[in-house]
Amino acid sequence: MEPDAASRLPAGARLGPYRLGALLGRGGMGTVYAATVEEERPGLASGDEVALKLLHAHLVGDPDAVVRFLREAELGRTVRHANVVRTHRVDVIETDDGAWHALAMERVRGQTLRDLLDELGSVPEQLCRHIACEVARGLEAIHACGAMHRDLKPANVLLTPDHAVKVMDLGVARLRDESLRLSQTGAFVGSLRYAAPESLRDGGRGADARVDLHALGVLLYELASGTHPFAAADVSGTLRRILDERPRPLGQLDPQISPLFEELVDALLAKDPAERPPAAAAVREILEQG
Repeated sequence: MEPDAASRLPAGARLGPYRLGALLGRGGMGTVYAATVEEERPGLASGDEVALKLLHAHLVGDPDAVVRFLREAELGRTVRHANVVRTHRVDVIETDDGAWHALAMERVRGQTLRDLLDELGSVPEQLCRHIACEVARGLEAIHACGAMHRDLKPANVLLTPDHAVKVMDLGVARLRDESLRLSQTGAFVGSLRYAAPESLRDGGRGADARVDLHALGVLLYELASGTHPFAAADVSGTLRRILDERPRPLGQLDPQISPLFEELVDALLAKDPAERPPAAAAVREILEQG
């Protein structure tokens, strides 16, 4: 199978019990299609619409990548919450071209926060607050299962036309008590620009669920200002800023930002995890109580 075969499947192609529709996106681990279930499977009825994630062909032979893919399915089935994209099932589909690892997920119509930011330039505070509350609810559910998302960013949050918010892509999530065996070299796994400082030190051994709160702070800063708080010309500059620099307060970039929102985002971006809100529930409560 060619390395990029998953991204070149035609609409209407049949893959196991699924009939493929439009290509929805392509990420580091897989390609996602809209699909319709044509043969009933446990958890899925004929006619159901799903988002079908296919593991990239060049990763099928990588044991770590396959384990991460399967773990995404396991966590996705475990976390049942309105603010987290639900995983229905995982299949290994044998074809003449080889084996496809397929993850069938809830089909959500909407746009990612990355697309929203590209469209608007920046997002009004009131919508930022709504997004923050809903993402915090999703993180509460993920953390309650003993996991960390570890890759929260605008491209991994969906906003529907009626403003429902869904956290997706648990592909690099990690159980809190899990060893680093899935990153055997100690290399960082995730998106560097949204990483917490403690994730980048000592192989991330001191990291806990508060890494997701830091990522939420980066996401909110970027949405509200249209500027990434740690943007730099190169990777080393980004690393230095994440580890050592406190970004400018949001109020200096936009005087319309309220002190409450500015202080919350500043707290989420604290270098020391002990100075951040203690849990996702605390973030939600701060915003709800005003």
